Amino acid sequence: MDGTARKININEITPDMVLARDVVTMNGAILLAKNTMLDSVNAAKLFASGVGYIYVKEGSISHDTAKSAEKERLRADLERQRIPVVTRPEFIEFEKEVYKKEKQAQKYIHAISDGGTVELQQMFQITDDIMGKFPRKSDILTFMSYIKESDEHTFHHSVNVSMLCNLFGHWLGLDNDEMVELTTAGMLHDIGKTKIPNEILNKKGKLTKEEFDVMKQHSVLGYRILQHQDIPETIKLGALMHHEKMDGSGYPMGIKSDQIGKLSKIITICDIYEAMTANRVYRGKICPFEVIKTFETKVYGELDTHYLLIFLRNIAYTYIGQWVKLTNGTEAEVVFINGANLSKPIVRTLDEEYINLSTEANISIESLV
Repeated sequence: MDGTARKININEITPDMVLARDVVTMNGAILLAKNTMLDSVNAAKLFASGVGYIYVKEGSISHDTAKSAEKERLRADLERQRIPVVTRPEFIEFEKEVYKKEKQAQKYIHAISDGGTVELQQMFQITDDIMGKFPRKSDILTFMSYIKESDEHTFHHSVNVSMLCNLFGHWLGLDNDEMVELTTAGMLHDIGKTKIPNEILNKKGKLTKEEFDVMKQHSVLGYRILQHQDIPETIKLGALMHHEKMDGSGYPMGIKSDQIGKLSKIITICDIYEAMTANRVYRGKICPFEVIKTFETKVYGELDTHYLLIFLRNIAYTYIGQWVKLTNGTEAEVVFINGANLSKPIVRTLDEEYINLSTEANISIESLV
């Protein structure tokens, strides 16, 4: 390799390039050292840093080989991800387990609604059994959005929210008792819907104002079902407060900010995310990055900012390495998440072009591949 250096714009980076000079930040810190090869991670660091140009070495003897190998790796990865999720053995196993646990949840929730005792460990185990089958929790997040909801929407939704709460608990580093509490609260948050007439609960079309007023009663009804149970008060309040909003626009009490419990704030985020990403009968699933964009732009005043940012960052980071289809028709791999604009990551095309979506006003992610 000779020492000839060439100045290039960072948009011209390809993964085989080698730095001819240190890349230094405005504060004088070395971001990447001389002789560093620019793989996808290092290139993403440059994009995120705001560096406009770099110096790279010319004449790498392995230039063509490295370029060809990287392109083949990208192509093979893309082809693997093109295999429909619903045909993958691990998804089929997950779907069967979810449907089985959904039946258990339905049985237990109805029993509690009819006056039975809440067994915390029993409720927690429904979700934990599903989670324990998959060492990669990110797979669960992806698989959830591909399962068609069953006829028993309330219980399908409850299991999904409970799984999301469990994931959230891992991201927060909760201890075992807190995990049981949060996971169970997610499972029982909609228990009040067992008291809502079926013609309203299962109506396919839009509810009238009168019907919606009845539906909104489920949070109070849920609290009353759980009120005298020997369980943590936070679980009871999760049923009562999961439709409350930080700005006071929620129901049933219209309370604000610190008046809303910690678990209730978390359940609210998981509840909304599940409703937006689930594979409904009347519509297909929505792209996670589109959902993240909605959270970023439309609900910041309604949801707890601290928990929302933790949730969205962890959701976004699970999709690093995922191939996506852009609105201009290009397929690209997510290589870096922009912390300040989570729905607009840096992506890399099969031709090894890097696109920083946060600076592209007219391009966004349309769907997962």
